[in-house]
Amino acid sequence: MKAFKCPNCGGDVRYDITQGSMKCGYCGETIDRAAYQAFLDENGLYATTELTCPQCGGSVLSYDDTISTFCSYCGAPVVFDKRVIEDSKPNEIIPFSVTVRSANEVYNEKIRKSYFAPDWLYDPEGRTTVGIYMPYYVYSVKADGKFNVNGERRTNIVNATHVEVFNVDFDLNAQYDGTRFDAARAFPDPMSESVDTFATERSVKFNTSYLAGFYADGGDIAEENYSRIVSQLVSNDLRSGGLKTYDGINLKTEKIDPNVKVSSKKTLFPIWLHTHRRNGRVCYSAINGQNADVAAEIPIDKWKYIKVSVIAAAILSVLLNIMFTITPGTFLFISEIILFLFGWKLRKLHGDVYVRSNHMDDIGLTGPEVFFDAARLQNKGSGASKSKVGTSAWSFDIPFSVRIKGWYKSLIGLAVFAAVMISGTVLDPVYYSAAGISIALAVWSAFDIIKQQNLLSSRDIPVFTMKRGGDGNG
Repeated sequence: MKAFKCPNCGGDVRYDITQGSMKCGYCGETIDRAAYQAFLDENGLYATTELTCPQCGGSVLSYDDTISTFCSYCGAPVVFDKRVIEDSKPNEIIPFSVTVRSANEVYNEKIRKSYFAPDWLYDPEGRTTVGIYMPYYVYSVKADGKFNVNGERRTNIVNATHVEVFNVDFDLNAQYDGTRFDAARAFPDPMSESVDTFATERSVKFNTSYLAGFYADGGDIAEENYSRIVSQLVSNDLRSGGLKTYDGINLKTEKIDPNVKVSSKKTLFPIWLHTHRRNGRVCYSAINGQNADVAAEIPIDKWKYIKVSVIAAAILSVLLNIMFTITPGTFLFISEIILFLFGWKLRKLHGDVYVRSNHMDDIGLTGPEVFFDAARLQNKGSGASKSKVGTSAWSFDIPFSVRIKGWYKSLIGLAVFAAVMISGTVLDPVYYSAAGISIALAVWSAFDIIKQQNLLSSRDIPVFTMKRGGDGNG
């Protein structure tokens, strides 16, 4: 980004709060503010105060020093490091229409519906709530080209289908609008996708007056980081089929290579960001500042989970004894099924935690090259024509050593079960002992599920992951 330089010595220019004017930090030259503003307008920039958190390195922009009390990203009460900078001016902005009171109400309702949510999530004193404008790149894509492909038209005639085969020359002219990604690495991509239900048709031309009383993230991800992904999603969507001529010929487009042109505009979206700091980790919740949709990371309270599980197990046991005669063999079989289901759940959780802890699902943080090395499209239809497409359209390569962590307890139980079945024993104590082992492994698995779910529902305090610029992503 082009920055204004002192006309006298070429040094960096900064706002002098004591004198209320722009001054050169090297030679002390006072800069004419009209000339400075003309430079900003000419280069699509605007001047703002950058606040940097001394604990995690997170940076936000502000026009109001009175709100500079909490870091949006790590939740720490801090005194920010401040400096005036020139930032690229967004094209559009969606103003806040949800008040902080309404945001807290919908958040509390979300927590109340989560039966295993810990009580400390309800404590308003234990969380920070910050209104912040998040930058998003909103993409428009044009795809065109001239192609020769095979096609077919099917007509149902009584009990038969008539198939006609064609060779078709066609001109492609497709338009995709509204696909978007957030431009802030500090804002996790999965959460930005979950809360991104904004109606962009209600956006207005950017004006700094909308930022008064709120933070804004200036964005530290280059537009090009997402352009390649948007281009590939569109190409895959076109190749996945569904194109047909006006007279009903379905075109075979699997091998076409369309010419894709990607453009974007930077838009600020309003978000209320809740931050809970607990045991060295952070739980985020985001509320859409336009329509109050909520995305929340909600841990599990271990004792609530155990209490409900014990009650459910007792009721189930009574019902089974009333409806059936439970033999030792049946008891062992049921315990194995429960253990298997827990193992299946743990396998998925271990994989999800691995993806999250290695930031594989955060394109902006890892960069597109790392993302493409690990990610695979889940199906042919990319869904790129939808309003938003991101990491939810992809699956990730998980090492076998990670997957097996969720299965090994189930495998132990299966080995015990197999040994009993192969032995051919009819002794009830053997069946009950084997069932007891499976139940003990299931209880162990249940605690592991809680642990993994809580890891997935919280994040490390972003001390080392919030590097800004100079690393190929900014």
